[in-house]
Amino acid sequence: MSTSQSPSAGDMPGTTTYINIDLMTQGSYWRPNDIYQPQIWAEPRKPLCDCPSHNERQWPLQFAELIIAPCTFRCPFCNGFNKAGKIRLMASNLRRHINKTHIEGHPARFGTLVVAAGVIGSQGVIPRSA
Repeated sequence: MSTSQSPSAGDMPGTTTYINIDLMTQGSYWRPNDIYQPQIWAEPRKPLCDCPSHNERQWPLQFAELIIAPCTFRCPFCNGFNKAGKIRLMASNLRRHINKTHIEGHPARFGTLVVAAGVIGSQGVIPRSA
């Protein structure tokens, strides 16, 4: 007697697989999103959170994907975000702020930036296209 096995969802084209990450350990970071490398950087350089192990301070203005960790509460591009000084639960607001204020608001300067989707749930799982 034989049983057939169907392929897992991750093996099927056009499906979404999930990868485990720990953004609280790595913190916010960026990666190139095209064949071009960033040439223009935000000034002044600043950390996006107060975590001692999150050392990224240089943020590109172009040709990059920004990955915003849950501990993040500062905008790398302006001082207009989070004027109340909250340090918790600000990452999703920051993602929206960067998209609306900078990328959509100033496409000539920030138009090649992309902000990655946030973490889903408490397990640190984000979707990734197969």
